[in-house]
Amino acid sequence: MLTFGLFYSTALILFGLSNRAQLRYGGAALILLAAATIGYTTWVFAVVAFAYIGLTAWMVEQAVPTAVRWARYGLWFLASAALVIHAMPGYEGLVVADYVLLKAGSTYTDLYFNHDKVLVAWSLLNFIPLFRLSLTPKPLTPFWPIPLALTLGIAATLTLAVTLGLINWQPGWTPWFWVFAAGNLLNTCIAEELLFRGLLQRQLQKRLAPLLALAVAAVLFGLAHLAGGWAYVGVATLAGVVYGLAYYFTGRVAWAVLAHWLLNLSHLVLFTYPVAEGYI
Repeated sequence: MLTFGLFYSTALILFGLSNRAQLRYGGAALILLAAATIGYTTWVFAVVAFAYIGLTAWMVEQAVPTAVRWARYGLWFLASAALVIHAMPGYEGLVVADYVLLKAGSTYTDLYFNHDKVLVAWSLLNFIPLFRLSLTPKPLTPFWPIPLALTLGIAATLTLAVTLGLINWQPGWTPWFWVFAAGNLLNTCIAEELLFRGLLQRQLQKRLAPLLALAVAAVLFGLAHLAGGWAYVGVATLAGVVYGLAYYFTGRVAWAVLAHWLLNLSHLVLFTYPVAEGYI
């Protein structure tokens, strides 16, 4: 079932990137139908997801009066929030490993391959390009300081996490690395960066000073991780600043996705994961 899960998430991202409406909507509906048929997802979730695809298509393809437009925006945000926090009716994530110790000195955790948040990524790709410019970048010549700054930002974020006691230095390999890497990119990083940077930071920048918009988006990103405690919120906020700077300087969500993914992979490979033993 994990093999299908990889196919499912990859296909949804690719369908979202397509310029052809038939592939974007029809492909997404077809992959959902296949997922429900083989039991990767429940039929209840599939029906709700079909409605979400229909809502997205309606928002993209049909102009409506202002009041109706705002109503469907509100409905989309409620549905997307339910997908992001795994609260959509009928949702059951694929458990890849149950109560497993990924690294020595870490807490035990369940390793999931989720298939709900990737639908938000698919929907946002109808409005926001992943690789093309979606924000006017702040010119920076030469270009090489950007990767350097992102590397230093990732290092600073992980250092803060160590300082606050969330994680400890524990370099080493885990056999779950490739599953984590694929799932984290496809099911987490792309969706979260399209949402917090591609949508939220970009819209805020139309109304606020660019760096203030970046800061607000980063704080909201941090608060979205409140379930991990206030220390986790602080670390996630700093991470949000790093991802926001990647978007600010390049104008492309793909760079924010890359920074997000590399930070998470660095966390897994170099430190205890998800948190240090005894933190929770």
